Amino acid sequence: MKRSVWITIISIITVCCVIGGTFYHIFRHGTGLFGHGGTTSTSSDLEAFDVINVDADLMDVTITAGERFYLSCEYSSGMEPVYEIKNGTLTIKQRAYKKWGVNNAECSLSLTIPTQEMMDSIDVHTALGNIKLEGVSASECELLSNLGNCTLKKCSFDKSNMNTNLGEISASDTSLGKAEINNDMGEIELDDCSFGNLRITAAMGSVTVDAAQDLDGYDMELEADLGSVHVNNSNEGTKYHQKGDAGELEINTSMGSIQVTY
Repeated sequence: MKRSVWITIISIITVCCVIGGTFYHIFRHGTGLFGHGGTTSTSSDLEAFDVINVDADLMDVTITAGERFYLSCEYSSGMEPVYEIKNGTLTIKQRAYKKWGVNNAECSLSLTIPTQEMMDSIDVHTALGNIKLEGVSASECELLSNLGNCTLKKCSFDKSNMNTNLGEISASDTSLGKAEINNDMGEIELDDCSFGNLRITAAMGSVTVDAAQDLDGYDMELEADLGSVHVNNSNEGTKYHQKGDAGELEINTSMGSIQVTY
């Protein structure tokens, strides 16, 4: 099949999925067409916890290292999150106000955990909203944003999983551990990051990996269906394979280039 036909097919399928997902998540909870007006701010010190679970419809979530366990939030009417701490687990939930109209609603939540505090698990799921983590550590980290960006800076995980349907995924100066990253439409960029085994899949978008470690001993499988593969600035065509037993790096893109440097 001709290259142009593949591009058209992939583009149509991906756009339809994104549009369908957008309408599903926005309108099933009525967070769109007339806003709810006004915002409210709230903040509170929290008791200690070592597990974070966030499940939200429309929320920007920021988790950073700081002096103490602390939560602050600014939200429109009907968008207030509910949270509790039980058995060492902080659970934050939000369900958007069920009303039709053009969406001016918003919710922005910031969570601070003490510097050097090691979380057992961080799990953040948002339908619409950006997720940002900075300076935090956890044994396991799972991030999912259907429409929004995922950003990591100076973090450390033993195991991590990041997914977006429409948005960018970026990490800098971060130890990802054993990691899996998936993006339907958007760029994936890892800058000065270390990892064990790493698997990356991108439907529409380029992938850039600047490793903070030597990958000479890694088993690498890099393939760009409609794009090019570059390793240390050398053009390798559409596929690149390297054998090794120090770790695994697998990257696949349907429409987009791959660039790996180390």
